[in-house]
Parts: sequence; structure tokens; C-alpha cells
Amino acid sequence: MINELNSTKVAMISGASSGIGRATAIALAAKGLRLALLGRSETRLDEVAEASLQAGAAEVSICSGDIRAESAVCVAVAGTIERFQRIDILINNAGLSLNGEVDGYQLADWQTVIDTNLTAPFLLCREVIPAMKRQRGGQIINVSSGAGRNGIRNMSAYCASKFGLIGFTESLGHEVRPWDIRVSALLPGSVATDFFRVANRLPEGNEESTGRSAGYAMLPEEVAAVILSMLSQPPQAWMSEVLLRPLNLELNR
Repeated sequence: MINELNSTKVAMISGASSGIGRATAIALAAKGLRLALLGRSETRLDEVAEASLQAGAAEVSICSGDIRAESAVCVAVAGTIERFQRIDILINNAGLSLNGEVDGYQLADWQTVIDTNLTAPFLLCREVIPAMKRQRGGQIINVSSGAGRNGIRNMSAYCASKFGLIGFTESLGHEVRPWDIRVSALLPGSVATDFFRVANRLPEGNEESTGRSAGYAMLPEEVAAVILSMLSQPPQAWMSEVLLRPLNLELNR
């Protein structure tokens, strides 16, 4: 029997206001799920919430704030459980890079990247897991990166955070499997999102924000489709890690 995605399930998604998070929210909405969307921009979250309802979501809540802050995470998770009574799925998607050589890299930038990509997933997992244990089941997908397996020049903070997220995911998976909670890491390659603009500290509207600088890339919707497949495994299957690469084609869609 395959795990069913329907209106009985509640999914919490971080970084839901754009990119992979937005695409995943809409894909899950089409299955009728109830959604809790986390992000920094309330305006963008409102737009994604409306798009999700139009796509078929049974119900949507939003929580804008900085998930690097312990207090913000506690409020978001407690509010979601109070409203929906459960959390079945957690997608730790929020992430960023601030590129630069180690020689001269600012400590504040290091802390921003590590806190966003590694500390925030830890905080969300820590707060969500007690509810999943009470339910005797749940699924967590931590979105790492191909850079979590291979070092890249000028991206030391990002690589460190994504390597660390894989290790955290593997360890946590063994801790919670007795409660039928599956924790998985997704390692996407290049995706056409705003990532490159932020990483390279480029202004709004720069063409690199589309991911074209990578030469080829997947679309957020393609990554979201893989996330849905990871959430639809047979009960005894544990897809602990998925490495997702773009096909070597120019992004001209």
C-alpha cells in the first residue's frame, strides 16, 4: 500500500514563498493537503497561499518570520499544531548562499548561511518530532544540495552547511525510525531559482537570478515532483537520500 497524499495530511514547508518551496506547496495543494507555509515575506506567502487554495489545498496557514530564531520556530510549529492538530510532513527547504573566498569572508555572512541552512532545519525538526512521535508516523525531507557532497570554490559556508545537513539527516533518521518517522535528504543540482542572484550578491532583476548562469538547470516544479514521489513510498520503504541532477540541456523552456 502506497502512502496517500490527501486532505487528511498536514505539510509544513519552509522557504515556501518562492522557488522549490512555492512549487512544492502548489504540488501538494493539488493533492488536497492542508498546508503551513513558512517564509520571510508575508506578501509573497499570501500569494502562494492563494495559489495553493486555487490548486486544491483543503486549508492553508502562513507564518512569516525568521526561522533562524528559536522563538519564531516554536511559535510557527505550536500555531500549526493548534490549528491542524497534527503535522505529517516537514519540508526543510529554506536555504541560501553568500559566496566569497574564505580569505576575507565575514563572520556575519558565515553565521547567516549556517543558521539558515543547518540551524533552522534542526530547530524545525526538534519542534515537529514530538507531534510525529505522538502520531506514530511522519516524513521529513531536508533539502540539501549536490554541494553537500562536493566542495565548490567560493562557496565554503554553503558547502559546510549542506554537508552538515546530510549528516544531521542521517543521524536523525536512525533516532526516529522506531516511531515510523522517515527522514530523507534531497540533493538537487542546479535549479532555476533566485539562488544565484542572492549567492552572488546581485541586484534584483539580474538574469543570473533565473539560474541561467549554471548553463542548464532543473525547474522548481521538476524538483517538487520528485519531492512528491519521495512522500509516496510504500510504508516499509525509506528513501533516505536522493541525488537529483539536471539533464545536460540548455535551459530554454
